[in-house]
Amino acid sequence: MHRLVFTGRAQADLLEAWLFIAEDNQSVADKVLDTLQQEAKLLLVQPLMGRARPELGSAVCSWPSATPYVVFYEVDDSELTVLRVLHHARDVRSASF
Repeated sequence: MHRLVFTGRAQADLLEAWLFIAEDNQSVADKVLDTLQQEAKLLLVQPLMGRARPELGSAVCSWPSATPYVVFYEVDDSELTVLRVLHHARDVRSASF
């Protein structure tokens, strides 16, 4: 079983998403973060479900969550590392991974 790790950037992305959504509705913001956390845990079980994103890095994959956010991650023998969590409308090529 892999260990789930969120980078500092991914944690900042989650905070930014929560703050933006919470301006209108804190309950919805909580649900979005809960959903993202649950989907990241699902990726632990089946890490190859995501799409390879070689244009972002040799081992980067993405998972379009049930929220308006996309989870970008890498997986190795022991860890699934969430690199970023970005809004689906964002130009990810301009984001640093």
